[in-house]
Amino acid sequence: MNLLPPDVISFDNFVLSLRERTLSENGQPVRIGSRALDILFALVEREGELVTRAELMAKVWPDTTVDENALRVHLSGLRKALGEKPDTNRFILNEAGRGYRFIGKIRQIASSEASASSDNPPQPEVHLPKNLGRVIGREEITSGLVKLLDERRFLTIVGPGGIGKTTVAIAVAQDYAARHRTSAYFIDLAPLSDPALVTTALATQLGLAASVTGVEQAILNCLRSEKALLLFDNCEHLVEAVAALTETILQGAPDLVLLVTSREPLRAEAEWVFRLPSLEAPVEDVKTAQDAIRYSAVQLFCERAKASYHEFELLDADVSAVKRICRQLDGIPLAIEMAAARMDSLDASDIAARLDDRFSLLTKGRRTALPRQKTLRATLEWSHDFLSDRERSVFRSLSVFRTYFQLDAVIPVSGLPEAEAMETLTGLVSKSLVTMDRNGRSSLYRLLDTTRFYAEERLIESGEESRVRHAHAVHTLALFTADRVAWDGNDPRQSLAQHGWRVDDLRAALDWCFANGGDARLGVELASASAALWFHLSLPDEYLSLLRRAIRAVEGTDIAGTHAEAEVMAAYGHALWHIEGPGEEMKEAFLRAMEVARACEDEPGVLRAAWGLWAQAILTGDYARSLSLAENFKVPAYETGEVAHILTADHMLALSHHFMGHQAEALKMLHQVIAGDQTPDRTNHTNHAQVDGKTAVLSLLMRILWLQGAYDVAVQTALDCAAHVKDLCHDLTTCYGLAIGCIPVAIWAGKPDLAAEWNAMLAETTARKGMRHWEIWAVGFDAGLGKKQMLPIDATAMQMEMFATLGARVPNDWLHNRLTGEQESWCAPEMMRLLALSGRETSKALEAAQELAQTQGASFWGSRLDGKSEGRN
Repeated sequence: MNLLPPDVISFDNFVLSLRERTLSENGQPVRIGSRALDILFALVEREGELVTRAELMAKVWPDTTVDENALRVHLSGLRKALGEKPDTNRFILNEAGRGYRFIGKIRQIASSEASASSDNPPQPEVHLPKNLGRVIGREEITSGLVKLLDERRFLTIVGPGGIGKTTVAIAVAQDYAARHRTSAYFIDLAPLSDPALVTTALATQLGLAASVTGVEQAILNCLRSEKALLLFDNCEHLVEAVAALTETILQGAPDLVLLVTSREPLRAEAEWVFRLPSLEAPVEDVKTAQDAIRYSAVQLFCERAKASYHEFELLDADVSAVKRICRQLDGIPLAIEMAAARMDSLDASDIAARLDDRFSLLTKGRRTALPRQKTLRATLEWSHDFLSDRERSVFRSLSVFRTYFQLDAVIPVSGLPEAEAMETLTGLVSKSLVTMDRNGRSSLYRLLDTTRFYAEERLIESGEESRVRHAHAVHTLALFTADRVAWDGNDPRQSLAQHGWRVDDLRAALDWCFANGGDARLGVELASASAALWFHLSLPDEYLSLLRRAIRAVEGTDIAGTHAEAEVMAAYGHALWHIEGPGEEMKEAFLRAMEVARACEDEPGVLRAAWGLWAQAILTGDYARSLSLAENFKVPAYETGEVAHILTADHMLALSHHFMGHQAEALKMLHQVIAGDQTPDRTNHTNHAQVDGKTAVLSLLMRILWLQGAYDVAVQTALDCAAHVKDLCHDLTTCYGLAIGCIPVAIWAGKPDLAAEWNAMLAETTARKGMRHWEIWAVGFDAGLGKKQMLPIDATAMQMEMFATLGARVPNDWLHNRLTGEQESWCAPEMMRLLALSGRETSKALEAAQELAQTQGASFWGSRLDGKSEGRN
């Protein structure tokens, strides 16, 4: 038979168009590879005649040497496409040792009879594995990479082990091949250890003889004649060989597209690198299953969990544990799948609780997976085994960092010069064992949690742990000492931006310092140097526990009586105030701080301790003593000439005068503070109490204004202050601003709804942070708002006074004793009025109260005495 285009032939139900190179069955196109179609053409043209193997191979693979296995593979695919069965419906006959015959009945027909089948081009050969599971959370990435391949012929997907590089790459290759009707080949290099076998693996996939000389040329001859995509998978251990091969075939095959997966880039010519991110894990405030399931990491966990345990359903009660699992496993799909596989025997909370031993827990990889993917440990060992000795040393040293770190931190823990440390760190980033994030113009590095756990194991095994952790603690101390703010702080936002992300590192360093074999002195210094950060983060409860560890470390050692002890005791006094209140322990802490600071001739330390003693006095309602302490503080503070110290003295005096009932003098001193705070370097600073300075000023200002009768201005000041603290998102400042100023003014002004809204914010904050002193304020305000609420027995005199002015049921005996012991009080006229109304005092008490209100310049108390108060009686 001599068939020439545009001839069309048919056999049984099939129509074959030689010009259009298509095969159809009953009008429907048949998917068949181009080489299989060439074999069919060669057999059909010799209708019934024997075609030897050599003739077929020369026809289908001209100028290229191929292995006979390739011929058999394509013949098998052809038989499958034609629907052959062993005993019936045969088209191709194999004559052993000789060749093949086409035995179907053939007839030549007109082109018109081919109808729709001639409009379909031949199907490309797609030799890609299938993703058996649903690809979750990668839709946008996949479509974006397909578009990127259109622009760049050579793309490498990079990421740590288990992050899903192969899954994404297969999805990209399948999508690209379908859109562009191009052939696609998958070359898995994971089983190979010899770089020389990379070329062999490619030749085998293309159906070429890999054992002959000139195999690279054979590959080029094969690829040059068709559009194709090659997917090289798992290249990290053979990067040099793969880089060389890819450059060669890209130059020789202009229509070729390359897709590569590796834990590090090839660094080959024309390579574009895409670092595959983790799946998205839920943020902290996600509480419900409905919200959690929107995150891809949770979607993957739930799908795999249900596959492991068919009754699994994500409930609100599970969200906290599942969220923790996804976050602690860094959104790495392989780790999440292994965790979910445990749902057949554990629940989510059990899995979350056991993540500290994740290398024992996460061992249920697929039976068919490669050995390096069957356990989480094996995945990391695969990468670790290919590191140099220096890279291994630095890698395990980096495990001491609990969060991000910068290059200057690598130098001390690694013990390497800067150039070598940077080179090694860069190598670890390249190999996906360290991640890098851009932060402005600087770079931040970190180990994923799972990687850090593995590196920490290696560090312990190395015997270097003590040296590395000591270096880490020394470096951490240097960071906080260089930017130490122990008195009147910087802008808390600036401080948090600079150091807030280091708190986990700080915890790790302190844990080591106070543990057996640690360095207690270093821990004491670090605890005091980091004081501002703990207060900026509103973590006084945690800090209080930490300081108690530091104090125990001081006792009976040569640290006692040193500057370090003075600093720790001063910080301890601050933390006690916010958590347990201004009791005797707070007073004793500052007395000890002052004693040690004086012995060390540490004048700034003496001032800090003096402030603490003043604060304890005023908070407990000992206003006369507080004024005396404030006046004593003023002289040395002014002598320093430092603006922070001078304004602190003025603010102390303003507060003491206010609580003594000297409102005009208090306002005068406060105006001096306000004027001093207008300088640029004082904007958004934290004050001596480690709360926002502006909030502290506004809180006192609104109280004075209200007492003096400037009601509208006071209410507006309260509104401004509340908006300011809400914007700051600083819990200590929120407590101070709402409790000391905003809520009392709102209740006095007869705005219970506004007061209740602010008090709910105060109560939530105190409950979340465990701050008992501020919680007492919230309970008392509820009582003032008319709720049947018993006043706390541990309330201070300052708090009880306030609650009385708000309408809470304060016992008359308490009011009487208070007036007897502290006659000069900001609210003495009101307490006298309350006692007179109860019948405890005579009518002359009302006259005395009116006279005292006039003396204090507190027209608000006078209006209540006259029955004209705008607020609550």
